Amino acid sequence: MLYDIGSFIHDLRIERGYSQEELCYGICSTGNLSKIENGIRMPNQRTIEALLQRLGCEEIILQFSTKEELRRRELCRKIVRKLSNRDKEGVEETVRKLEETVAEEDILNSQYCRFARAVLHQIEGESPKKVIKELEGALQVTKPNYKSGEEKIKGLLTYNEIVIITNIANNYAEGGDNEKALNILLGLKEYMETHVLDERELVRKYQVVIFDISNVLLAEKRYDEAIEICDLGIQKSKKNNRLHLFPYFLANKGFALLGKGEKEQACRQLQKKLSYVGCNG
Repeated sequence: MLYDIGSFIHDLRIERGYSQEELCYGICSTGNLSKIENGIRMPNQRTIEALLQRLGCEEIILQFSTKEELRRRELCRKIVRKLSNRDKEGVEETVRKLEETVAEEDILNSQYCRFARAVLHQIEGESPKKVIKELEGALQVTKPNYKSGEEKIKGLLTYNEIVIITNIANNYAEGGDNEKALNILLGLKEYMETHVLDERELVRKYQVVIFDISNVLLAEKRYDEAIEICDLGIQKSKKNNRLHLFPYFLANKGFALLGKGEKEQACRQLQKKLSYVGCNG
């Protein structure tokens, strides 16, 4: 007996204790969600992924995708690779190509295009204030009730929404408003600790958020709190064997110890970082 995606979403939503309104807010209407859950309507792949992400479920790659969906996924992967490497070359053109494949009612891919452009403008040196405005515009595509500068986002979040909010916080920090940045990041940390997320996505995004928190705490000279959050990052890195940020947690802890005047401990901590990079570089 086949278990269709609509029934899966329905059963998982009931298990998590979410209403239809909570789950689909900003993604689709409750009427459309009801049709999806009852097998009457099959939405596009992006919509299914967004609903599953808000349910904290591992993304399910559909066995059957249209040619257009496969092309959109490839364009998205290309944009992610370039932005991750801070490679501006060709990003604008790739985003434009993606936009050409996006239907007017496809709010999730439209949101992604707006987000990608905001990150591109950030890499190009646009002011944090302008980038924040662009990122908030992207977030409002699926969170229409979001108000500029809101520190704790209400409702369930997709992984893309989490990334957008993280970038908003970092741009507040870049613009000198560390208090606003910290409150937003702490709100995200709390969300990820209190909601069910796919374990792989939680590991990736949680570590990024706590690393960003450590940066803000260092900038604010809140050294004891910075050490505590770095210890959490070090622990999570080891536990999950995801070590990309591990040396940076070691370095930030060393800088925090130095800020406290504990030079010996700071030197030992920074030496650990250098040793790790030397062994793995």
